[in-house]
Amino acid sequence: MPTDIPTIGPVIPDRAAAVDLAASIREALDLLHRKRKVTILVNDPQRGTATGQVLREVAKHIDAAGTRILVATGSHQIAAARRESFQRTLLAGLRLAPLEWHDCRSGELVRIGAEHTWHGHRWLLDTRAILAIGSVEPHYFAGYTGAHKTCTIGCASYEDIEANHAAAMGADCSPAKLAGNPVHEGIERMLAGLVASRGGPGKIAAINLVQAGERILAATAGEPIAALHAAIPAAGRIFCHNIEGTLDGIIAQVSSPLDRSFYQAEKAIKNNESAVRDGGIIVLVAACRDGIGQRAFTSLLGEAGDYAGAAQLVRRRGYRLGDHKGLRLRRLTDPACRAVRLFAVAKGLSETDANLLGITKADSEQAALAAAGLDPKRHRILRIQDAANMVVFDRSAPQR
Repeated sequence: MPTDIPTIGPVIPDRAAAVDLAASIREALDLLHRKRKVTILVNDPQRGTATGQVLREVAKHIDAAGTRILVATGSHQIAAARRESFQRTLLAGLRLAPLEWHDCRSGELVRIGAEHTWHGHRWLLDTRAILAIGSVEPHYFAGYTGAHKTCTIGCASYEDIEANHAAAMGADCSPAKLAGNPVHEGIERMLAGLVASRGGPGKIAAINLVQAGERILAATAGEPIAALHAAIPAAGRIFCHNIEGTLDGIIAQVSSPLDRSFYQAEKAIKNNESAVRDGGIIVLVAACRDGIGQRAFTSLLGEAGDYAGAAQLVRRRGYRLGDHKGLRLRRLTDPACRAVRLFAVAKGLSETDANLLGITKADSEQAALAAAGLDPKRHRILRIQDAANMVVFDRSAPQR
């Protein structure tokens, strides 16, 4: 690994104040009027949220017999073995039950909202209060992740997720941007419909964590959008980094659990691609032991080898969930567009899959830089740790 390349990662204060997680949990439960029976919505294992810590504190204040946990998978597909492992870890030492995994294609989904109707898990509309647990990091097209997504996209039908994500191809969808972002605004409408269907505010509370690795650096509570905005200042300080001018290359190192597949790890590319000059390179460093992972977006790549062809295909047949990934990837790598070369130091990614993605496999960061003709002594290169959560912005670019 080249050692003379500047490296950045999550900004953790030397003397970070201790986070009073218990106080945030009490605030959330107070919003729910201390109801003893609660439906708890949690992220699936594709997010590194420290959900277990929250559950252990919540369990001190609620009725275990009247509490249910829903794993908000959205459209994610989680293998049975991984579900079992996640479930054991999540519930270790707790008596909370039952637990159910959301199925976006279930025939038991219920209609939510009179206006901008969507369909979601049946537990969203029963008499129990809802406590959504999330983590806040920049997201390349939704602006920021958080519990507001957990209780909407995480529990929605496949068709509603697809309808929301269709807006992700627009220029206003970018990391750390909420105002004017149609994906985020669509989530807000879904949330408003859920609140109205449950009889108004005060029946849904959120707890958001801002964490680097397993370390919780901030916790906020309140109604979902309020809890999101309260967490953004901390998330911005930790994960957003400004530079002056674009880079010749980025080495994007992805941390667990987002390093398991290209489907998740490529957030590191999309979060940071605007900081690389046209014709530059991005080296993705991720285990990808599950290979590409979910392949919803690869059919577009297989049918269209360049951006113009991909865009034309989407216009002709309409958007399908995942097309935003494929279309952005083609635009980034197409010589007629941005001409950015992608390399992957990823043992789990096959040569066949790499060719489909338009990526060159490399044995090491150094080998990738050499193949691209970049020298750390002569070119401007930046290594980004935890790159699937980090965002590097070019300060000199137009306002985002």
